[in-house]
Amino acid sequence: MKTSFYAEREQTEVKHETLKRYLSAAVPIVGSWAHDITYVDCLAGPWNQVSEALEDTSFHVAVTTLLKARSILAARGKNPSMRCLLVENDPDAFAKLAAYSRTVKGIEVEPREWDFSQRVTDIVSYVRERTQCFPFIFIDPSGWELAAIPLIRPLLELCPGEVLINLMTSWIRRFLDDKTKNFAGLLGANVNRLKLLSGDEQEDDLVRSYADSVRSAGNFLYVCSMPVMKPDQDAFHYHLIYATRHMKGVEEFKKAEKHACTFMHLTRAEAQQRRRLENTGQYSLLRAEEAYKESRFSRYYADNLAKAKDRAESLLKRRHVVSYDEVWAECMQYAAVQDNDLKQWISDWRRQQNLSLLGLAGERAPLRRGTGIQLRWNP
Repeated sequence: MKTSFYAEREQTEVKHETLKRYLSAAVPIVGSWAHDITYVDCLAGPWNQVSEALEDTSFHVAVTTLLKARSILAARGKNPSMRCLLVENDPDAFAKLAAYSRTVKGIEVEPREWDFSQRVTDIVSYVRERTQCFPFIFIDPSGWELAAIPLIRPLLELCPGEVLINLMTSWIRRFLDDKTKNFAGLLGANVNRLKLLSGDEQEDDLVRSYADSVRSAGNFLYVCSMPVMKPDQDAFHYHLIYATRHMKGVEEFKKAEKHACTFMHLTRAEAQQRRRLENTGQYSLLRAEEAYKESRFSRYYADNLAKAKDRAESLLKRRHVVSYDEVWAECMQYAAVQDNDLKQWISDWRRQQNLSLLGLAGERAPLRRGTGIQLRWNP
């Protein structure tokens, strides 16, 4: 439920909603086999919080979600150890973080007054203290320097493990042409090429370039991204980059993405209505969602639909027979694209007699991953 904690900070609420949805699904799955679950917030804060109880902070969202997951697992007879490592360097913020950590019961919460840029190896050592540990790494910098690949590479290399990174694309684009800023660690050899681009193309290519670097550095099979819009502008503020080595992780992140995008548009609609009231002093006869305006996300979605469809068709034409699971995983790495989009393309291709399904239980049987279904492109 929406609270006043996030007024004028709707983008933070969307981020927290995504984190909560993702961890709520992923932790019970991982906890069914892992002996230890370790959540690491590399830049915990708190910053700009409104709630005195710190309810509007990422670490509170994560801790609360882990506690609920612990109860779910216990009901299933599973009791993995759960730890949270919360890293913060600012003395004032750390004092609040440490005080909060002392109030948590039921899971281990370890606050550390560390400079993240100097303590990556210590974080890795902390994770590896436990055998059969599965770490969830959250990297949420206020700028871009602390998301640089050379710095975070040891965290990306943790295997098993998954990573969620907040890529501050609006700030990166703002300073990309500034010769005093160094983007080589973040974007590598792509910096000069990206400077030649502009608008949507520059932003979209920037995200893909960074996601590819994350994939390569951590040897991840799948990297997904999700844009989060500014509450008061028709523009993206940042992109969440999620990396995993398991298709099930993609599935759960896409569910979180679908929910969070709907939630984002609703919160922005309410913010727009609130501002209209402040500016005019008059209440609208339309509901917030009826008067809602945006175009950037719609363009982004349409572009990703086209790219994902082209990717699937190219893969099928090149190899002729490809598993449904593989095509699904390729398409789901495009932000905002969902499995219903892929199923619609498959339906269209079958109707046009371009595609045949192999291994389907029956003509009306649903398309499901893990059932051995193959897609065959007809010459």
